Amino acid sequence: MVRVNYHVHNEYSSDGRGSTEDFCQTAIELGFDEICFTNHAEMLSLETGDWVVDLVEARQRFEQLQHEIERLQPEYPELRILLGAEFEYRPEWVETLEALVDSVDFDLIIGAVHVVDGQQISSSGSVGSYFKGRDVSEAYGRYFEAVDEMLDWGGFDVVAHLDLVKRFGVKHYGPLDVKPFESQIRGLLEKMTSKGLGLEVNTSGVVQAPAEPYPGLQILKLAKEARVATVTIGTDSHVLISFEQGWEVGDLILRQAGFTELTLFSHRIRKNVPIEVEPEEGE
Repeated sequence: MVRVNYHVHNEYSSDGRGSTEDFCQTAIELGFDEICFTNHAEMLSLETGDWVVDLVEARQRFEQLQHEIERLQPEYPELRILLGAEFEYRPEWVETLEALVDSVDFDLIIGAVHVVDGQQISSSGSVGSYFKGRDVSEAYGRYFEAVDEMLDWGGFDVVAHLDLVKRFGVKHYGPLDVKPFESQIRGLLEKMTSKGLGLEVNTSGVVQAPAEPYPGLQILKLAKEARVATVTIGTDSHVLISFEQGWEVGDLILRQAGFTELTLFSHRIRKNVPIEVEPEEGE
């Protein structure tokens, strides 16, 4: 199987560390064939502590990274280096994000929900208020509703960490039981299929509290049933030491879910390549 990491943050994200070249060198050392830098479009304001999107700032930042990639690519011919972005879905940001897409030549854009009803669901510093006073049905159900709203927008290529709400939800409610939300999740996956949107296997959850990727095997099987045709894999690394976190597990459950192809991107044009399916134990 081609080894790709399509979700990486470096020093061009407020929450990332490490140079572009250091990440490329690490990717090669770990045997990866492709890396996609998917830095956040928004930046953390030092004055207010809030995430903000500024078109001019974001454009300059991504163009600077693009120049670095163009400089480094000839030096690393064995590694394909892609320019991506992670778009946080907030209705008030949509216009700016769409303008950013018009001005930067991205290879891949992943869409994500980290904030529901104005409250963080995945940031360790302020996440407690979202789950406090909500039962699992309301907490997870409202999150999936927000993802559905993002799908209606559709200004991206692939949905990042589809069930991210379980990152801290697992501490309040235990492991995610997909069954109560199956109808809702099937609806999301069917909408993704109809709109041509892809699904990311985000392996950071393997080393976090859920101890499995986002999404897990059950949802990946539902995605296969829904004929989601575009699938990527990424580790959501923000520092060099976590570049490969959980990747082998993500690769394994992708196969277990029945997927036989992985999607590669270039200038937002996708190409599916075969996954070498290993025989199950005992065959």
